[in-house]
Amino acid sequence: MKLENDLYAIDKTLLVKGGEKISRKTLDNIAILSGRIIYKPLKDTWLMKDLIHTFQDKRYLNILYPEQVNRKIIRSISQMKMPEKILSELAFMKKLSPYTYHHVLVIAVLAGKISFDHSIKCVFSHDMAILLSLLHDIGKSRIPLGILDKTTPVTIHEREVLVTHPLIGHVLLHYYFGKDHSKYAFSSFQHHERLDGSGYPLGIKTLNKYSQLIGVVDTLDALISERPYRSRPFSLRAAIDLLIEEAEKGKFNKNLVRTLIIYSRREAPGARIVIGERGRDHEPEDNAYGKTARA
Repeated sequence: MKLENDLYAIDKTLLVKGGEKISRKTLDNIAILSGRIIYKPLKDTWLMKDLIHTFQDKRYLNILYPEQVNRKIIRSISQMKMPEKILSELAFMKKLSPYTYHHVLVIAVLAGKISFDHSIKCVFSHDMAILLSLLHDIGKSRIPLGILDKTTPVTIHEREVLVTHPLIGHVLLHYYFGKDHSKYAFSSFQHHERLDGSGYPLGIKTLNKYSQLIGVVDTLDALISERPYRSRPFSLRAAIDLLIEEAEKGKFNKNLVRTLIIYSRREAPGARIVIGERGRDHEPEDNAYGKTARA
């Protein structure tokens, strides 16, 4: 695996030279570079305030409920700590790409809600679900805005650059977490992998449960968000329909998609889900999400 350009940490430390092969030894050496890691409580930070504000996102009023669950998520976040350099990365992301910043906050609170759901077969740690979600797109801050904000389908070369963001984040997290990198760095590396092996960057099929969780909610938010590459977002129903189709193809965890359906319909936990007629809501006609321009 290689990156096209030099990769620097937020403190200006050069981590990888452009064109250099990134091996396990490379990553281990980067983890050693980090030195002593200073953790900061989130309770009194600007990030905490922004996360609380995220619960007011109108797109998720039918999902982020009831209020007592939201309070549990906020309480869990208030007890968390994060490396100072990652807080600096998120501050940089907030300034560089407000959409990407809001996106990771949304993914964090959605993952947090699911982690508190006792009807799901898979048990998630609240702290890990929230923290890993905040970290998953950290590599996007090194992708040129001309590609991130492009209004038309990306070219083949632009796509090659775009799909490096999981690897970039993987490298950055080795540096920011040092010897503890194995607990966190996979959140960036795996979030675009799929259970049928159709994802990237490696096309693997065996995914950590948190990567499966992030992959589902990440896709949902990307579909129903306003983005430059389409005139309007997917409706929640159209986005859920697409997730159902992808789960049936073996790309996503069916239980997690089912959970989102329950939330969106405000069904009781354990309710039998009856899938209605598909196609009543369609994707935007000019949608360029995931599409590559022809040569």
